[in-house]
Amino acid sequence: MPKFAVGIGLLVLLFGPASCLLAVATVMNPAAQASCLAPPPLSVGAVPGQLTATAADGTRVALSRAQLINAATIIDVGAKTDGIGRDGIRIALMAALTESSLKVLANTGAYPESARYPNDGDGGDHDSLGLFQMRPSTGWGTVAQLMDAGYQARAFYGGPTGPNRGSPRGLLDIPGWATMPPGAAAQAVEVSAYPDRYANFAPVADAILDAVAVGSGGGRAGASTSEVVFPLPAGTWRRTSIFGPRADPITGDFTTHTGVDYAAPLGTPILAVAAGRVAFAGAVSSGYAHLILIEHQVGGRTVASGYAHMYAEGVDVRVGQRVAAGQRIGAVGSDGKSTGPHLHFEIRPGGADSAAIDPEPWLREHRAGNLDGAAAASDAAADCSQEEPAPQGPAPAYDGGQPNRMVDDPTSSGQITARTAYVLAQIRQRFSNSSWACWRAGDSRSEHPKGRACDGTFGNAIGQAATGAALEFGWRVTNWLRTNARTLGVEYLIWQGRIWSLARDAEGWRSYDGGGMHDPTSITGAHRDHLHVTVT
Repeated sequence: MPKFAVGIGLLVLLFGPASCLLAVATVMNPAAQASCLAPPPLSVGAVPGQLTATAADGTRVALSRAQLINAATIIDVGAKTDGIGRDGIRIALMAALTESSLKVLANTGAYPESARYPNDGDGGDHDSLGLFQMRPSTGWGTVAQLMDAGYQARAFYGGPTGPNRGSPRGLLDIPGWATMPPGAAAQAVEVSAYPDRYANFAPVADAILDAVAVGSGGGRAGASTSEVVFPLPAGTWRRTSIFGPRADPITGDFTTHTGVDYAAPLGTPILAVAAGRVAFAGAVSSGYAHLILIEHQVGGRTVASGYAHMYAEGVDVRVGQRVAAGQRIGAVGSDGKSTGPHLHFEIRPGGADSAAIDPEPWLREHRAGNLDGAAAASDAAADCSQEEPAPQGPAPAYDGGQPNRMVDDPTSSGQITARTAYVLAQIRQRFSNSSWACWRAGDSRSEHPKGRACDGTFGNAIGQAATGAALEFGWRVTNWLRTNARTLGVEYLIWQGRIWSLARDAEGWRSYDGGGMHDPTSITGAHRDHLHVTVT
């Protein structure tokens, strides 16, 4: 595997994660409201004696306990590495399955001494060693280091705690890895002459995670479950069209509506109604535009749920990915045959290819709750000591005089305008679990050195895309700022690859091109890890 020495710049925004984000009761689904604690972290459970799984090309893959113990090492290291999560572990498993069949391989032809270290056999690919077939000659480590499965896992994940500090690059050193197809992300680390091999092992990696990992979406996410939640957060939606015969709102033709439509603000999180596996996620030629289909086992029966009218960038899952009940899978859009932002929701008993039924009786039967759109905060959430206070009415206008005078920035050693300080104080008063950084030196085109801008995170770290509760929390803050922009003096917002400005409010959210200063294809450049606020 060739070495590509790529320098990485230091991020200037360092935010501490917010705590107890699941207590944001007014935007969480009923299942998530049951506790103020985050889901249990991903960890290693009992390792089975053997496992057989099927690769994407139909090949049966038999794994021994020794191979599964190596997989458990990859899972354990990934679970302890900030910013990796289940998706990053899945990519690492795909890479190790492809490179070594999950074996710690010596290479006596290149390094005779490698046979002295514990190993699962002898390989012979150039001078490659170990689980990920890393090469001492390209800077991955010494022979002794690369014969250690834990060391190779840390090197593959990379990042600030990785042993190579970005050269060679690990997964966390790849800009935008979390938004890449998993096979492409594995290839970005491995730099193989055969880049298409990794995707073939995605189903095997999923099977390993189901068998070995527990917590945070691991541990048999597709198993039969009775937990069913509503597909939109409480209090965010209203029903606009029911299941059954109707006049098509665009063509006027009399047709059968195969789902129920729930109007909600653009970008509202869409939630998986139950645990399962994604059967389809992408564009379709029908009026759905972009569609997600998830197959579940509920009450011992196969059923599929469908979610439509998202924009391309609003689809957050991939085919084959396992999801948990209440997990964010996308964002409300208005693509295809749509008269406004809404979720078209379907239930298909029997699976993704079956006919749809009226989803609301099914949701009631399985106690999904929230069918009237009312917020349903649980008793457990109400007892959380760090529960986020709900915003009370509109923001008060700035009345501090001389809004452009410079005052001390509470987030740095610099200064910001009095109006910016006021906006920051209003945000912190309402959203105390968010983290903010305002003034910083830098490009004169930026508003930060001028003291007119702040950046916020919502439980995630810079460089780590906001997902799940962090993404929902971020949208809550963003939407509140947009609603109160004129009163507060907010000029524009940048969030999740989009920009909104007060001057062009009628256009809504527009695609963000980086403004000539940022790479819009990276997580940080696209502002997928932080919200930028500029004040007039």
